[in-house]
Amino acid sequence: MDPKIALLVMLIGAVIGLSHLSEENLGRMRRQLSERRWREFVPGRRRA
Repeated sequence: MDPKIALLVMLIGAVIGLSHLSEENLGRMRRQLSERRWREFVPGRRRA
């Protein structure tokens, strides 16, 4: 697929996705993100 067309499709998808966000949904997403334990996803430093 041409990169310009792919970028256009992604942009349209982002606009449609953002248009469905309401204040209620945004608050729920913020709560879910804040409750996650990011330490589980980020690999820690290993000492040699």
